[in-house]
Amino acid sequence: MINFRRAMRRSVFAIIFIVTMSLAGYKANAQETGQGPPPAPKQVEPPTNEQRIQAYLLYMEARRLKSEAQQQRSARLLEGAVSKLRETIRLDPTSAEPHVDLGELYFFYLSRRDLAEIEALQAVRIEPDNANAHLLLARLSVTAYKTENSSRQQYLDRAIREYERVSDLDAGRTEAWAMLADLYQAKNQITKQIHALEKWTGAPLSTDEFFYRWLMSSDLSPDNAHLQLSRLYLSQSRDGQAVNAARVAYAMNPDSNENARNLINILRATSDRETELRIYSQLFKGPVSPVLMIGYGSSLVRAGRYAEAVEHLSRYTRLDPSNASALGLLAIAQRRSNQRVEAIETLRLGMTRVESGTRIDLMVGLAETYEEIGRDDDAIAEYEKAFETILGKGALTPVNTPLFDEVVTRLVKVCRRTGDQTRIQRITSRARQVIDEHDSLLDMITIESLREDGKLRDALDAAMAATRRYPEDRVLKYSEALILADLKRFDESVDLLQTMVRGIPESKVEDASAHVVMSGILLQQGDLAAAEKSVRKAIELNPDSPDAMIQLSSILDRSGKFDEAEKTLRDVIRTDPTNATALNNLGYFLIERGRGTEEAILLIEKAILIEPINGSFLDSLGWAYYKTGNNKKAVEQLEKALRYSSRNPAIHEHLGDVLRDSGQIDKARLQWEKAMEYSIEAGVISRIKVKLNKQ
Repeated sequence: MINFRRAMRRSVFAIIFIVTMSLAGYKANAQETGQGPPPAPKQVEPPTNEQRIQAYLLYMEARRLKSEAQQQRSARLLEGAVSKLRETIRLDPTSAEPHVDLGELYFFYLSRRDLAEIEALQAVRIEPDNANAHLLLARLSVTAYKTENSSRQQYLDRAIREYERVSDLDAGRTEAWAMLADLYQAKNQITKQIHALEKWTGAPLSTDEFFYRWLMSSDLSPDNAHLQLSRLYLSQSRDGQAVNAARVAYAMNPDSNENARNLINILRATSDRETELRIYSQLFKGPVSPVLMIGYGSSLVRAGRYAEAVEHLSRYTRLDPSNASALGLLAIAQRRSNQRVEAIETLRLGMTRVESGTRIDLMVGLAETYEEIGRDDDAIAEYEKAFETILGKGALTPVNTPLFDEVVTRLVKVCRRTGDQTRIQRITSRARQVIDEHDSLLDMITIESLREDGKLRDALDAAMAATRRYPEDRVLKYSEALILADLKRFDESVDLLQTMVRGIPESKVEDASAHVVMSGILLQQGDLAAAEKSVRKAIELNPDSPDAMIQLSSILDRSGKFDEAEKTLRDVIRTDPTNATALNNLGYFLIERGRGTEEAILLIEKAILIEPINGSFLDSLGWAYYKTGNNKKAVEQLEKALRYSSRNPAIHEHLGDVLRDSGQIDKARLQWEKAMEYSIEAGVISRIKVKLNKQ
C-alpha cells in the first residue's frame, strides 16, 4: 500500500470555488451513467510494484489537476481529477488516501454527501486509523447536523465520535478541538467543552481552516480559542481564568475589535473598579487599540474618576474627533464633573463631525444635558430631532426600537413638566402609527401619566387593560402592582407579584426582581419581617443585584439595624462607585443619624451629579442643608425637588418642616397636608397628623 501523503500537508480548495463553479453538467453525467466509486472487493489482490508506481503517478497527476481546477475554476479539470483518482484506486485498491481525496471532491465540489460518505467509509475499512478519513466523516456529520432538520441528534453524536477519533489519532489537529468545543456546547457538556478549548489554545497553527471558516464563519486562530475560552470561564464564574484568557486573546491579536471588546466586558464583569484600572495600566505598556482606549475611559467614568476620564477622553477625541462613542462618553464625564456647558459644546461640535448614522446618541445626550440645566425648551427641541431622525430611517427595527421608546418617554415627560399637552398628543399620535403592535410604550406612558396626576383608579384600569393585551409584559405587571399599593390594596399587589415568580433556574434574575419589588410593597405596608425575607430571597437568587442590596439596607435602617444598613450600602458603593441611589441613601442615612455631615453632603452631591433631576436626591440635599441649619438653601433644593417629583410625600413633609422652623406655619401645614394625601404608609401618615395637630 502506498502512503501518498507521507511528508505532505493536505490542502482543500477555497470555498469560493464551491460557490461559483458551475458543475451541473458534470454532476448530471455522473448520475446518468451511474459512475460512482468502485465497490470494495471482498478480497483485494495486492498491487504489483509496477501498479504501485503507476498509481502513485496518477495520484500526483490528480492532485495537479485539482490545483489547476482551483486556479482556473474549470469543471473539465475537476472531472479529470476525479477520473485519475478512480484509476488510482483501480490500480491500488489497498490505499486509503485516494478514497479520501475522491470523497472530498464529492463533498466539497459536487454536493454529493452520499458518495463522499461511501468513499470515507471505504478509506476507514482499508486503514482504520487514517485520521484524514475520520476527519472527512466528521465533516460530513457536522455539516448534516448544522444543516439538516431531521436526525440532528444522530448526526451530532456521530460528529463528536469522529472528531474525538481524529483528536486521538492526531492531537495537533486544530479543527478537531475547535469543532468538539462547539459540539460539546450543543450537548451542554461544559467540562469537555473547556477541555477542548484548552487543547485548541495549545494546538499548532492550522494551515487547513477553510472548512471551519465556511461552516462556522470564524477562524482557527489561537486568539479565537482564548476568546471563546474566556467567555466560557466567565459563564462558570472562573473569573481569574476568564480575565487571563481574554488578555491572552487580546495580546495575540490587538487589532481585533472583538478581542478588545471581549476584554473590556470581562474586566467589567469580573473586577472591582480599582483592579480593572490597574489591569488597564498594565495593558497600556503594549500596543493599545482604539476600542481599548475608549474602554479605559468608560472604566474611569464608572469608577467615578471623572476628571481623569475627561483628560483621557479629551486627548483621545483630539486624535479621533469623529468617534461618536468617545464623544458621548466624554460628554458624560463632563456632565458628572459639573462641566455641562463644556458637555454641550462637545456634543454640538461632535454632531458636525460624526457620520449621520451615529449622530442619534449624541442628540439624546445633548437633550439630557439641557434637561439637567433646566433648559427644557432646548431639551424638547433635541428630543424631537432625535425622534424625527429615527423615523426618517424607515420602519422601526429591534435595534432602534428601545432608543425610540426612550426618546418618546423622555420627550413626553419634559412636555408634561412644561404643560405642553398639544405636543404630547402630536408625538404620541405619530408614535402610535409606527410602533409594533406588541410594544406597550404608549400604554406605559398613559399609565404613568395617570399615576403622576393622582388618578390612581384610572391608572389601575389602564394597567389591567394593558396587561390583558400584553400578558407577558412584566413591566406592565410591575406598574399594576405598584398602583395597587398606591391604593393601599397591599395584599392584591403582593399576590400579583407572587404570580410573577416562576421558580425555575432560567428565571432567577426575573424572580429576584419580583422579590425586590415585593419587598418594597411589604415595607410600605409596614411588615418589616416579610419585607426582609423577600429581599433576602432576591439576593439568594441574584447575589449581584445592587437593587436588592439597596432595598435590604432600607429595611435594616427601618428595623434599627443602622450599622448593618450602612455597611450594606458601603459594600454596594465599593463595587459600583457610581451607583447614584446607594450614594444618595448612604448620605441620607448619615444625615439622619447625625454623623459625618460633610461626607453625607459629598455623597449626595455625587449622586446629584449623576442624576441631576432626581427629585429624591434633591430632597436629600435639601434635608441635609436643613439639618446643618441652612434653611434658605434647604427650601431652594426642596422646591426644586418638587419640580421633578411633585407627588413625593417625603419632599412635601421635609419642606413643611423647614417652613415651620422658618416661622411660615400656614405654608408648612399646606405641605404636610399634601404629604399626608400622597403617602400610603400608615406610620408616615400618623407622624404627619401629629405635626398638624401641634400647629
